[in-house]
Amino acid sequence: MTKETEQEQNELALKCIRSYPEGIAQSDLWKEIDVDSRTCSRILKRLETDGLIERFEYKKDKTRTYLIKPAKKSAVFDVSLLMAGDKIIPCVACDEECDVSKCPMLEDWVYELVFSEME
Repeated sequence: MTKETEQEQNELALKCIRSYPEGIAQSDLWKEIDVDSRTCSRILKRLETDGLIERFEYKKDKTRTYLIKPAKKSAVFDVSLLMAGDKIIPCVACDEECDVSKCPMLEDWVYELVFSEME
């Protein structure tokens, strides 16, 4: 199996899993994405390793299977998105509801950045 095919299968499975936010039984998933159960297990192992899904033991019709759910979104945030060089954007701590195109604090901050780059 080529890497493209693996990637396509992963994407198809993930799309299907995300369409069931409350979860889908693994035994139903492989039928829905039209792969055998062994291939489905490999796909799910990759998705779980990548942190994209969660698997929970589950009994369906007295048979043990897994309930597959999309992973919860991580609360990790990239702080660098709020930075310009080593300076943090003033909007982070601002409690004013303003138009950013007319914000004096943001304007001063931008000017300060520009002038500090010119030095």
